[in-house]
Amino acid sequence: MDSPQPQYAAMHIKGGLLRARFLYIILNHGQETWAHIIAQLPEADRAALAPVEIDNWYSLAILDQVDNAVANEIGGNREEIFTTLGEFSATSSLSGPFSSLLNPDIHTFLQQTAHLHRSYQDFGAATYDVLSNNSGLLKITYEVEPPLSYTISGTAYFRKAIEMCGAEQARVTFTRYAAGANTVFEFYATWQ
Repeated sequence: MDSPQPQYAAMHIKGGLLRARFLYIILNHGQETWAHIIAQLPEADRAALAPVEIDNWYSLAILDQVDNAVANEIGGNREEIFTTLGEFSATSSLSGPFSSLLNPDIHTFLQQTAHLHRSYQDFGAATYDVLSNNSGLLKITYEVEPPLSYTISGTAYFRKAIEMCGAEQARVTFTRYAAGANTVFEFYATWQ
């Protein structure tokens, strides 16, 4: 497995993202597959994930390693796997106690998503702009660009979350560009 960029170790996400990966694998591929995935990680990371606590902070490096280990274990198109992980993360995290975050007013949901950004990751700054009745732009500025697996799964997460708010034909595309020393990711969302 490729080792993550060292700076990912200083970037943190809440355990809910890792818990969603665990649940996806257990429900769709079984406990043995999860054991194979965990076995691909360095010893310290394996220990940190036993068990995964949704309210704890974990390094982005661990999430990146887990995502890549999932793709290695399942095989196939990596982008499709990361997309599936993002969709499942939205479904699992926005069900139950977090279902109150869903809002039939998509703009309100996306504004709230930008506002709560730092509650779920300690890196990046998010803003949201309404573009039309059925479109908007979520911008996240990063000092260190996150891994591709994170970006792909995040794009799928936003699309699935918009659908869970009641939208139809939701689409989310992302672009990135340099802004001085930072990188800006723009997630352009449209829906019916």
